[in-house]
Amino acid sequence: MIFGNLFGVFAEMTGETTGETTGETLSATPAPSPSTQGFLVLIGGNEDKRDAKKVLRRVATLRPSTCVAVIPTASMYGAELGEEYVDLFLRMNIGITKGHVLDVRNAQDTSNPALVSMIEEADVIFFTGGDQVRLVQAFAGSAVLQAIYAKFAQGATIAGTSAGAAAASNPMMYDGDEEGFNKGSVQQCEGFGFLPNITVDTHFLQRNRIPRLAQMLSRGSSSFGVGLDEDTAIVVSPNLHCEVIGSAMVTFMHAKNLRYSNYNDVRNGALYGTDGLDISFLTEGMKFDLNTWRVIV
Repeated sequence: MIFGNLFGVFAEMTGETTGETTGETLSATPAPSPSTQGFLVLIGGNEDKRDAKKVLRRVATLRPSTCVAVIPTASMYGAELGEEYVDLFLRMNIGITKGHVLDVRNAQDTSNPALVSMIEEADVIFFTGGDQVRLVQAFAGSAVLQAIYAKFAQGATIAGTSAGAAAASNPMMYDGDEEGFNKGSVQQCEGFGFLPNITVDTHFLQRNRIPRLAQMLSRGSSSFGVGLDEDTAIVVSPNLHCEVIGSAMVTFMHAKNLRYSNYNDVRNGALYGTDGLDISFLTEGMKFDLNTWRVIV
């Protein structure tokens, strides 16, 4: 649905698309128009909120913005956390003069038509951290989520931190922190799909999460993975070029060259083996093309 040409690059990599190779990415659906599509900012959590606020400032200034809508559904602190983020954006004095908090606790709350009006007014839509499963379950199939998709297509910036970033992917992962190399420890469900066929993980190197993202790729649940460190983000442009910003690293993984995995052969809970996962580590200022899955030099 969003950034549809990622399906095309996966088909090209796996040989599922036939035809003459032209050097262009094969798209399953039309690419979004760069003139209208918004930016997507995915943050690894624990972003700086006290000093330079580099990542949050970038979120607010990618395009001229006067109104932010904060969605704190993933968090147990709900509206309180939402108000804190609104206050942060307002106090940075970078153009945002108005903020809304969508205090959605469950799917029933999304029936409030006022929430759609808040989204329609927003130039920036920001998902906080917390529990990504709670977040996607609350918004799945709702008119509010459809309004968010529409605003993104019209140019609004979509940003998420921690769980809010993980929920942007599809499939979305959860659990398995300490047992990523144990079969079945990592769970998955459908995410929002702003980045289809890419799984996003957060707090990545800080919480030693390479194993659980590796499990998603080794068992075939996802073909591409992005691991975001804390206070670090990727800014994804409409053309699917992304830039790393922040104080740490972003990890890119793919299973294009996977040579071996015995994931399906071992019992549930047992260690599995894998060979051929490709992994890259990028720092601030480096750019990456999600169409070709290569560093831009």
